[in-house]
Amino acid sequence: MGDVQGNASKALDAYRSADESGCDLVAFPELTLTGYPPEDLVLKAGFVADNQTWLEDFAARTGECVAVIGFVDGEDGVLYNAAAICHRGRVVHRYYKNLLPNYSVFDEERYFTPGDDARDAATIYRIGGALVGVTICEDIWSPVGPVAAQARAGASLAVSINASPFHRGRLDERTTMIAERAKATGCSVAYVNQMSGQDELVFDGGSMVVGRDGLVVARSPQFEEHLLFTSIELPEAQPGAHATVVDITNAPRATHSQRDKVSAPVLSDRAQIYGALVVGTRDYVRKNGFTDVVIGLSGGIDSALVAAVAVDALGAQHVHGVSMPSRYSSDGSRSDAAALAANLGIE
Repeated sequence: MGDVQGNASKALDAYRSADESGCDLVAFPELTLTGYPPEDLVLKAGFVADNQTWLEDFAARTGECVAVIGFVDGEDGVLYNAAAICHRGRVVHRYYKNLLPNYSVFDEERYFTPGDDARDAATIYRIGGALVGVTICEDIWSPVGPVAAQARAGASLAVSINASPFHRGRLDERTTMIAERAKATGCSVAYVNQMSGQDELVFDGGSMVVGRDGLVVARSPQFEEHLLFTSIELPEAQPGAHATVVDITNAPRATHSQRDKVSAPVLSDRAQIYGALVVGTRDYVRKNGFTDVVIGLSGGIDSALVAAVAVDALGAQHVHGVSMPSRYSSDGSRSDAAALAANLGIE
């Protein structure tokens, strides 16, 4: 969060891998450059300007592969949750998020101005000869939102960049929604999600590509940073009568390297919950500048689970256990704590 230069550098590394592999298009998550949710950081004019500067730097380094990347656009207090479409050294176009969530953990109406439905919903991009729509997170959740409008404009692929937090059952909810949207619009969907822990939120990744028949074509693993490669056949581009088409590339690239196109298995509920605990712990410690943690070991299940999560998140060398120095700690509790420490390889 807030490490704009670091985020831009990481995105550029992934972009180069995609470009060198012959990809026509690569997409990054919502607000990639700033991190999500940026909250009051976007009220600092210097922070917004910094993210715009690094966007221009990122765009200047793009080549033949088209990139879609999230950032904050705007000035003078009018800000947009935006996606930049970049190609051959420049920002070709900007899309502004239309539907701003303002419920649960989201308060985007406090910071952002919604995009213009009339402009954004009718704008599609010719990439590799196909017509592509771009939307941001909440935009795809509405069955009558921008994705449907872009499909009517002629899009055959909907690219949705997201920062969707994890909760139990969330992956199933997303998959069901995306399948419904694909079948209803006749668009294949490339759904890109953030993977990180930020304060009380965990973003689980799990990006996926879904065909227009609603079936998952490829899926990234949850709780891991991953660059997902896949190929998908799209119908011949036929723009609608009221479409605004931004021409970027008129034909697919001639060569594609043979990258593994593996779809990650879906984790069990327990594995997803445990993965979220590990990511949340790891990112909290690292982002706050800690290196090590100390855990009181009671010999019970609760401290055993906490210690196991910490070891998987940080490595055994960074976890230190303390047997509870209390007259109420039985010999059994102490021996159980010692056995746990030995099993986990911690001091």
